[in-house]
Amino acid sequence: MALDIALKIYIPEKLVVEKNAYRVVLPTEGKTLTVIKGRAPTLMVVDMGVVQILDESDRVVEEYYVSGGAADIKEDTCTVLTEAAINSKEIDLAQAQAMYDNFANPFYKWLIEELSRGKNR
Repeated sequence: MALDIALKIYIPEKLVVEKNAYRVVLPTEGKTLTVIKGRAPTLMVVDMGVVQILDESDRVVEEYYVSGGAADIKEDTCTVLTEAAINSKEIDLAQAQAMYDNFANPFYKWLIEELSRGKNR
């Protein structure tokens, strides 16, 4: 039996992420929630933060900065709807600052703070 969770992350314009993961960690209510196969169906609020994709050894293999939104979790799927989702490997502090300078919003401000703390994974 495969232990994969089908993860999809959507922004209003498109599907940003579509991949299988062993576990998915979502930011919620100031803490995190780990999604595993077989979890009871849940519809929940996702906070601004980092969505982590983990492998069988619980190592983080990929991360996405998200601006908050909602997650629909079913037995073997996790769908996240958010306004913004950025792969942590595809952004640096200078890019985040440019985005904030172009359109000041709380997510870009948080992203600058996150990257300034050395959280660029």
